[in-house]
Amino acid sequence: MASPQINLNQLRAFFLTVREKSMTKAAEALFVTQPAVTMQIKALEESLGVKLLKKRGKLLELTDAGNLLFGYAERVFQVVDEMEHVLRRYSDMSGGSLIIGTTRSFARHLMPGLLSRFQEQFPTVKVSLEVGSSQEIADDLREFRYDLAIIGKLSYGNTLRVIDYSREEFCLVTSPTHRFAAEKTISLKQLKNEPIIIREEGSGSRYAILSLLREHGIIPSVLIEAGSVQFIKEYVMKGRGISFLYVPEVELEVKMGFLRSLRIEEGPILVQTVIVFPRNVELSLPAREFLRLAGAME
Repeated sequence: MASPQINLNQLRAFFLTVREKSMTKAAEALFVTQPAVTMQIKALEESLGVKLLKKRGKLLELTDAGNLLFGYAERVFQVVDEMEHVLRRYSDMSGGSLIIGTTRSFARHLMPGLLSRFQEQFPTVKVSLEVGSSQEIADDLREFRYDLAIIGKLSYGNTLRVIDYSREEFCLVTSPTHRFAAEKTISLKQLKNEPIIIREEGSGSRYAILSLLREHGIIPSVLIEAGSVQFIKEYVMKGRGISFLYVPEVELEVKMGFLRSLRIEEGPILVQTVIVFPRNVELSLPAREFLRLAGAME
């Protein structure tokens, strides 16, 4: 007796229903009706001769067979997504395209010079720059939404290739009226009970700065977590707390006297940036040329 052939359309309907925990959301993702999703899953169950889903009230639950199949489906569509990502690069090599993920701060201050040099050499390549926190960008990179990314260094696991790129300087900033403002240098030990405003979860600079403080035995008194650098600057200007910010982002405010930038006794605060891309995936020609230009080819 011949073994059943898996229909990928049926399998995708099942996979999306389980992943999204909703037939309605699966239907939206597939651009079909909900009854069509129901029919696809029923046809898959009939072809395999097993029950995959069961209803408990309004909720759908996986059977043991369904749970097993979902694990396989997850791996199958990971490979399918990877295949589409790689082949899409070959379908448009007349000009080529490059999608880069980065943080908001680096998009404003680190990337313009690098992208300008790249486009001088490759003017026909269409470059798209997407922004988010370092962790958000890494998560999207695993879904092949970008070719590569330049973000802050975090622990990214073994699915991504990570190459050290540059070390960017951050500084301690206060309002001009803060008691630290009159000091020439500040020791990290003086920050022990000081209210600090830090970046949001998933930020590479947050991870680096909190790690630095922990190395010196300091658990900071975190006042606010914020994703907006502008909000942090304005809050510090009002004297509500202090923060660590990327030097280029505060140069104007420091120059105009709205903020005070302080030196740290223990030395400059350097945050490691990294170039990240999916491991074991062939990079497009524009991505390889970008790595070469950035000095990240090994």
